[in-house]
Amino acid sequence: MPPTLQEAKNRLDEIIQKGRLDFYKPIQIAEVLNRLRLDSTLDVNNITSYRNPSIHWRDEITVRFTGKKSTSSARYQHDVWNPTAMSPEFLSVLDGENERLGGVVERYIYRIYFARQHTIGQIIDYIENTSSQEFELRKLLDFFISDKGLRRSIDKAYEIVSYSLFETVVVALNAIIKLDVPEDRKILLNEFPDLAKVLLGLDKDQLTIQTTAHVYRVGVTNAADRGLDMWTNFGIAIQVKHLTLNNELAVSIIDQIESDNIVIVCTDADAQPIEAITRQIGWGKRVRGIIKESDLIDWYEKCLRGRFANDLTKPLKAQLLFSFRKEFPQTRSFLLNDFFEERNYSGLPEYDFWSFDQD
Repeated sequence: MPPTLQEAKNRLDEIIQKGRLDFYKPIQIAEVLNRLRLDSTLDVNNITSYRNPSIHWRDEITVRFTGKKSTSSARYQHDVWNPTAMSPEFLSVLDGENERLGGVVERYIYRIYFARQHTIGQIIDYIENTSSQEFELRKLLDFFISDKGLRRSIDKAYEIVSYSLFETVVVALNAIIKLDVPEDRKILLNEFPDLAKVLLGLDKDQLTIQTTAHVYRVGVTNAADRGLDMWTNFGIAIQVKHLTLNNELAVSIIDQIESDNIVIVCTDADAQPIEAITRQIGWGKRVRGIIKESDLIDWYEKCLRGRFANDLTKPLKAQLLFSFRKEFPQTRSFLLNDFFEERNYSGLPEYDFWSFDQD
């Protein structure tokens, strides 16, 4: 038996709830539904007619709204059409409803997307317009914890607040990294002059260089990635995790980072499994330290209202704002309104079945 409309909607809602703020998979579904409604040559039961094109259709929308498009593997992007996701059987039911009601399923998806964009606007506004005396890291994180539509993205928020703090303090310290080759190794350096110049920035006439210390974010990562989140030019690898850890997963995280100096940032509750591992033979030397959420909150307090607040507040908030805007580009309301008018979504009647809870 084919799925019922309620079952098809439930499947769609599951995908929406699992989606991050970029909303790539729900938008991909919405754009296929739109093309099916307007293009009679497409066949909902023939995945090959829309599987590859749907990536481009979706990218057109996301680039228009946020300037971003998915960088995940093609295989991951095609997962949306798997039997456990929006298979043709479920999509066919939604297609019938969407065509019958003039695009109401598309509108449903975009309404939820726009509601999340509104919340991102509130977060950006909180960072930008809250004074240093009133700004609280806990309140910023609570935006992601309390909003069910944002919870899937809390790991990225966690990573940003960690990075912004680390980079701000490291730069403020004016820390210098020194790299040199001993004089008695100069002959070996002369054997590999090109390699030494490219890899170390050294040559026979310059055996020593100095540079300021910095922390760097790796950038875009897969949702399931357990790899490196941040690195430094002074030999520290940083992994940020906001999930429930057990010993096996903690070992996996440490084992995948090829560094002998690892710093792990996690919730207070999740620190215990990591601490247990560091007490085991061979692990303690690799993990330099564990930073808990409560540590971040305390350090933000010192930066914003402590002894050196005049030096740290402005660069910290500037870095925080820049990083959030880059990670979560905010779609302007006029773009959303224009899009609804173009698609004639605003003119569609309201249906209780396709309403949604914005809380």
